[in-house]
Amino acid sequence: MSSGEVTSSSSTMAVRTGSGHEIQRSRAGRIVTPFLLFCLLTIALCGMASAAEGEYAPVWALGANGPVNSVAITHDGSLIVASAGSRVYLLDQQGNVLWQNAVGAYVNDVGISPEGSRIGVAADKLYLYDQKGNLLWTERTTYVYHSVDLSSNGMYVAAGCDNGAVYIFDRNKKQLWDYDMGTDSYGLAISENGRRIAIGCENQGVYLLNSREGESWSYGTGKPVKGIALTPDGRFVAAGSIDRCLYLSTGEGEHLWKCPVGNAVLSTALTNEADRIFAASGTAIHVFDHTGTRIQEIGLTGRAESVAVTPDGSFLVVGGGEGDRSIHLFTNDPGLVEAWNPQEDAEDEVPADVTAPPTPESGTDVVVDANAGAPEDNLPIFSRLFGWVENIISLLIEPREDFLA
Repeated sequence: MSSGEVTSSSSTMAVRTGSGHEIQRSRAGRIVTPFLLFCLLTIALCGMASAAEGEYAPVWALGANGPVNSVAITHDGSLIVASAGSRVYLLDQQGNVLWQNAVGAYVNDVGISPEGSRIGVAADKLYLYDQKGNLLWTERTTYVYHSVDLSSNGMYVAAGCDNGAVYIFDRNKKQLWDYDMGTDSYGLAISENGRRIAIGCENQGVYLLNSREGESWSYGTGKPVKGIALTPDGRFVAAGSIDRCLYLSTGEGEHLWKCPVGNAVLSTALTNEADRIFAASGTAIHVFDHTGTRIQEIGLTGRAESVAVTPDGSFLVVGGGEGDRSIHLFTNDPGLVEAWNPQEDAEDEVPADVTAPPTPESGTDVVVDANAGAPEDNLPIFSRLFGWVENIISLLIEPREDFLA
């Protein structure tokens, strides 16, 4: 396998991992003063206050046959791909299931090309489908694929494997390039033109690769990185870590901010220019603006497993885990919610193993939250304050100097 050189594009401190890769960490923010602590607390309080206003409202929710661990959406929001268990679903913007396929193994990740012509599936094999659900090809190794993403028109298919490698294939299955990360890659995102690849890894690192060249920069979070997102032009990178924090960096390696969200971050998404950044954490989707201020908290009835957004921010798709097991679509356009009237769509016929989320009277643990999209305002103020302080303290703790998995 090929191996690229590590170069730093900003003022950083290098830390070497057990795999031999250098993880770059910014010096900014290493000294925290009481005044900064006060400012952080103020930001947290303001963030909670602004969340009450909200931005995204629910359009529809569709129950799946298991926890929805991965979702992706086309740039115009017309198509949504999701996975639950060993099944892959393609839906339209109205929540109609266009097709579903069982791949015979647990699906770790799904991806869709920006215009929707190709769908990638990472499981025991790497699968590529066309928009009609026809299987175009599979790529099998003795290892499992953890992550997948596609560039425009599916010209490049990037995939991360649990042998520690990242691969790039063309749409005809030809392997163009591979890179040995030396660690499992849990999250992966590729730019629209296929030149930049962002990766979140088991060894606690966030990496940016330039296609066919290797690493451009990297930094450590202190815990494994599950969520990774990249703007279509590759100018911004969002990362979510088990350390319960959300990170935003530029494509050139400048670290902009780190924000606590209270629970491990399992998935991230962001819009053009990083105007909105999303983190699936706990039982909510946390929405931040470009400055790192939380502006909304979208509550689910179960664990938030996955999140994806259109580049313009018009449509947000969320996958719910245990306690929810649903695919949700949200929009920041109130007119669309009224026009579509989700109540009328509730009676639409769906495949046998894809059911509308049951009501509380059904006796199951899958419940539709009528207030989905609203912040959790029923917590006592002291509980909230304790959570804010706990999150702020996490900002004061430097990641470990060694990033051995």
